[in-house]
Amino acid sequence: MPKRPCPFEESCGPQAKVQVCQEGARWWSKRREVYDRTLNLLFSGAKNVTSANLPETMDATTTTTTTPTSPTSPTSHLQQLLLTPHGTLAKPPLDSQAPQHSRGAEVSQSANLSACVGCRRVSSELWGSCRYCECKLCETCQRACHFCGGSFCPKCSLAV
Repeated sequence: MPKRPCPFEESCGPQAKVQVCQEGARWWSKRREVYDRTLNLLFSGAKNVTSANLPETMDATTTTTTTPTSPTSPTSHLQQLLLTPHGTLAKPPLDSQAPQHSRGAEVSQSANLSACVGCRRVSSELWGSCRYCECKLCETCQRACHFCGGSFCPKCSLAV
């Protein structure tokens, strides 16, 4: 005859064997060390960025995004960075007519490249732009409207 099941199952704890090693017992302290190290790296990186943006350490070829009222204005050292098609940040060139050093020439060449919104192809060709969102498009990704004749990107067009 089989045994009867215990009617008090909720009061019985799990009877599985658990192997506890030294690493398993110290998991909280290890996570705390990793968290503290990451936090210190973030704070030191933020200090480096803010100390690099001080007016005395800025490059002489940088431009400001705002026109300060006085040369000692606290916002006079701020500048707008450009995102290149390769995903890197670059400082904007001083002027298009001004002679540029080698790094500025690389930035201006990469600024001439543009990526198609539909197929993400990068090229320096002059393409059309979407009439609604004004994004750059290649010839294969342009959709023509039957009624108005305008060209639209795949995100703004509706196939009927």
